[in-house]
Amino acid sequence: MNEEVLIIEESIFNDQTKRLAKAMANQLDCRCVTTNEAKSLNVDDYKVVGFGSGIYFGMHHPKIIEFVNQLPVKDQKSFIFSTHGSPILGKYHDALRLALIQRGRTVIGEFDTVGYDGTGPFMIFGGGHKGRPHEGDCKRAKQFVRKLLPEYDITDLYLTKLKKKNKITEGHPNVYKIDSVILVGDKVTVNQNRCIGCGVCTEKCPLSVFDISDGKAIPNRELDCVFCQKCLTFCNYRAITLHGSNYDYIRVAIRHRKKFGL
Repeated sequence: MNEEVLIIEESIFNDQTKRLAKAMANQLDCRCVTTNEAKSLNVDDYKVVGFGSGIYFGMHHPKIIEFVNQLPVKDQKSFIFSTHGSPILGKYHDALRLALIQRGRTVIGEFDTVGYDGTGPFMIFGGGHKGRPHEGDCKRAKQFVRKLLPEYDITDLYLTKLKKKNKITEGHPNVYKIDSVILVGDKVTVNQNRCIGCGVCTEKCPLSVFDISDGKAIPNRELDCVFCQKCLTFCNYRAITLHGSNYDYIRVAIRHRKKFGL
């Protein structure tokens, strides 16, 4: 795991900003923690730290601002991200940016997107920006950190280095070896070198795609995957990658057309 970049987020409303933070952390293969979790870390040990939250009454969550204000003065690269109800960013980042600059940090980039707003007058219409941030927003967040920090961009070995892929067989995921790395599965691929067999994916996957075998997660039912990405969200070791195509997304509906309930 990348030990040079850290992402600190505070998401208290439907975990909207957490989705962006997780997407960026997955792309950079780095840790993503809350402000409370960050207090047990030495933030100054990292070369780059990202700070983000939802926007509340014109600024980031007070926990983020307070955390930054308590940091020692140090020359360190930082980036800012947020979700907000307004369609325009405006000055929402100003308070956090100023706090970082006052602590000697250099802000190298900023990212924002609208998020679902279920407060105040928006409730007359059932909330504003329903479904945001969506997958497209998360994709843009990944592109943001990939461009901002290309030296930390994680490589998908299945897509970039695997030259020959085997036919997918129900219940028997393929095993591939790339250099010293072992990958299991095609549509749902588990990096056995990263997996610690914690079992979180087996608990969170709504379609029971994974089993634990010999202390590792195995995608025995990868063809049942509906690409909801819960496994990606909850795997803290970045051991899982999904390789769905447009055809696969259509195939999900065909495969499960007669399914009734989980």
